[in-house]
Amino acid sequence: MTAEDNKLHCRFDAMTAKAVRGKNVVAMITDKMGEKLLCMSGQQGLTFTMEMDTTEISTKDGENDGWKSETPGVKSWSASADGLSCFDDEGQQMVAKALASDEYLCLRICERSKEGKTTTYKPIRIGLVLVTSYEIDAPNDDNVTYAMDFNGVGKPWLVETAEPGEVEAATYKVTEGGE
Repeated sequence: MTAEDNKLHCRFDAMTAKAVRGKNVVAMITDKMGEKLLCMSGQQGLTFTMEMDTTEISTKDGENDGWKSETPGVKSWSASADGLSCFDDEGQQMVAKALASDEYLCLRICERSKEGKTTTYKPIRIGLVLVTSYEIDAPNDDNVTYAMDFNGVGKPWLVETAEPGEVEAATYKVTEGGE
């Protein structure tokens, strides 16, 4: 394959490989009214999943050179987070209360960056969720950890499909010392 042939396929170079470090992506939650935005303290892992069911379309023998065809169906999304547990953390308390009370939360997955005394939280995903599980693991010889799962309700907001200005409008900045 020549370099010219490669242009017709996937291109991968230093400009397309701008990796985001996992430690800079954080889960944040608010109650359904959005009154108080809280980070999940001790977070060590975060997963966001979008899925879609498909329906196979029957084809006559010989059509599509033997390849099946499918149509899009129902979509869903979910998220999970885990980390070191802190029983007096407001975010973890909000998750436990929401699960116990059948309440919705708003989940925000943000990219965190710091410049000087200002920390910026740029949204990547935002959506209404139900907490489907909240687990605390307390091994005798290690730290207490948590794991929580969320099922998305309706269509999530995605940075990839955001309208101009939406990302900036949904970005939070926090300055140390309140300046």
